[in-house]
Amino acid sequence: LESSAAKGSIELLYTRRSNAYESYQKESDEVYVYVVKEGEKILGTVAEVVRKVYISGEIKKLGYVCGLKTAPDYQGNVNWVKTFIGNLVKEDIDCYFCSIVSENALARKLFEKKRSRTMNMEFLQGYTTYMMAPYFKFPVQSADYVFGQVSKEDEKEVLEFLNSEGQKKDFFPVIESLSQFTDLKTSDFYYLKKDEKIVAVGALWKQTAYRQYLVKKYRGILKAGRFFNPVLKMLGYIQLPKENEVLDFPMLSFLISRDDNEEYYKAFFNHIHPVIKKNYGMYVIGTTGAG
Repeated sequence: LESSAAKGSIELLYTRRSNAYESYQKESDEVYVYVVKEGEKILGTVAEVVRKVYISGEIKKLGYVCGLKTAPDYQGNVNWVKTFIGNLVKEDIDCYFCSIVSENALARKLFEKKRSRTMNMEFLQGYTTYMMAPYFKFPVQSADYVFGQVSKEDEKEVLEFLNSEGQKKDFFPVIESLSQFTDLKTSDFYYLKKDEKIVAVGALWKQTAYRQYLVKKYRGILKAGRFFNPVLKMLGYIQLPKENEVLDFPMLSFLISRDDNEEYYKAFFNHIHPVIKKNYGMYVIGTTGAG
């Protein structure tokens, strides 16, 4: 089962081709995929990805609930509380977490509804995903930075930095190796140093081999806008891809700076943009904020 395409000026489809089950297994060493069936027909699916993360500075085991879908041709109602949510609680899981598109009122109602016999989930905060063009620079106060691609010799220092700064943030993953994630290598990480000390780290993580975004259709002014891609690039905007093509981009992942310093983030962006620009016309980053 695939997600329905998000409507709007761009009809965007999120998918896990070519095999959704195998795609979920790449998310973690411990993944469970559940199905609701009527006879031999699958009516719905949902997945649980188990990860170790930091919460209030401590290592916790988290169950990330994702991929909740109902077959588009099924006219009935899947009782997710009875078939899945009611059975979620496990002794070795400290907490559960899920992300829901803000416009999906039905899903938010399902997860946020107060119940007496099963666990309750509460809204935590908003999360915004940005598609960014690597053609701009932030003004920064200092130019005294050293930027580099992480090598095996740097790995210990980078790991120590990621975990020491990451434990200050809730839900930041516990990183035991820079190669513990699917399709992510040590050389995909980059560091920013000042006075010979790491002040920021991030990774360019391309995940299109096992999960993808496709533009199904453009509407309105964007339908004609794709023909102006050369002009858009000159102006520093993202070039619009062809319809029904997989978007080719990396995620800027695990981005973190010492003490969450805004100046270090800006300097890191300025240095990573030329790297991205060599191979891609855009990248994606997510940030927390008001919901």
